[in-house]
Amino acid sequence: MPGRLSSVRDLIAEASPWRRFMLALLVLLPLAALAAAYLWFNPPVYRVLYTQLSDRAGGEVIATLEQLDIPYRLSAADGTIEVPAGQLHAARYRLAARGLPKSDADAQDEVDRAPRFGASSLQEQQRYQHTLEIDLARSIQALEAVELARVHLALPKVSPFLRDAPPATAAVLVRLRPGAQLSVEQVTTIQTLVAASVPRLKRGEVQVLDPRGILLGGAGPEVAQSQRLTLEQDLARRALAVLTPWLGADRVSVQVTATLEDSETRQTVERVRNVVVAGQTRPLEKTVRTTRVPEGRIQCVNAIVILGFDASADELKRAGQLARQALGLQSARGDTLNVYALPAVAPKPQTELPAVTPQEQAPIPIPQVQPVSPPLRVPRPVAFPPWALATAAAILLLLGVVGWLRARRAPITEAHVEDFDAELDAARNQVLADPRVTADVIKLWMRT
Repeated sequence: MPGRLSSVRDLIAEASPWRRFMLALLVLLPLAALAAAYLWFNPPVYRVLYTQLSDRAGGEVIATLEQLDIPYRLSAADGTIEVPAGQLHAARYRLAARGLPKSDADAQDEVDRAPRFGASSLQEQQRYQHTLEIDLARSIQALEAVELARVHLALPKVSPFLRDAPPATAAVLVRLRPGAQLSVEQVTTIQTLVAASVPRLKRGEVQVLDPRGILLGGAGPEVAQSQRLTLEQDLARRALAVLTPWLGADRVSVQVTATLEDSETRQTVERVRNVVVAGQTRPLEKTVRTTRVPEGRIQCVNAIVILGFDASADELKRAGQLARQALGLQSARGDTLNVYALPAVAPKPQTELPAVTPQEQAPIPIPQVQPVSPPLRVPRPVAFPPWALATAAAILLLLGVVGWLRARRAPITEAHVEDFDAELDAARNQVLADPRVTADVIKLWMRT
């Protein structure tokens, strides 16, 4: 063995430069081929760095990766940024140290927080409202089921000339995480959070929607009940439209009860295809399929068909087949259909009473009705003090004297006039002193 090595060394030493180069190629080419084959069959695994990046945020991340000498590639499917799996966490930490990635809301927040001089009151109000919307969206995104949230506030300007200020309203758009759902309590929590953060905003004026535009939470039971009743009536009409031409409108009745899904369900299935390479099993393809079952889907239908005559077995079977096809029942879903025959009950014959002649019919005595006179209402006596009766008598006496003098038209002397004035002044003073007693006396005169 040492002799062979010495002979090879002598051969290389005596060889020309060109021959030395060829010998080097003979050694390096197999090594390069082996390395290329290894890289071909063992490509580096790339992982997604960040998802849901905007174009502006993605450009900032790529520029920073180039400065940090971190390899990356763009996915051909959706354009996401991918880095080698071994450098994934290091790349995220180094990007976070530089404050990346920044969302559009964060960039706008930095612009809004920048000092501004000479801004109008309207611009300051818009700036305050936008900042409030961003803070509310961040608080809502803190919920475990919410992946992204946007808040839109409608804050009308308060005017001192309006007695009742227009109410404030809000709309919250949420995007949930895969497989997550928002319960009614969570929707109420979001509404309470927004309403408590905005002046003059009531919880009922906050609407929560998903990216498909479906209202979450509010008026759920009422809407579901209305949808169920509409579906049941439509199915009953379909069955009657098929059975009525054959049996008649008054000989068949259909009752349908439907059960609907009260919430949206999602099912995610992940499949990985494995391929054996050089005796080793490696995953090459991963497929993720999400099946969404929307809210309000029919879960089960139960129907009853009642025939109002004595139907035979063939008629019952035929009616069941027609109704099942019209209703679109599915046995795999657990739908049921029952057909019953209830013949109409014949009316009972009325027993005839024996005829009675006018001579045999006894006269019916008519009772005498005595007229009843209405009860007399006797006024209750009213007790008055003696001085009140004396005052009333004096007034009556004065009125009588005045009437008698006017009737006689006799000349009135000065003494009579003075006496009359004195009595009149006394009566006037009495009335002014206690007008209630005088009013009671006049009422008593009017009753009598």
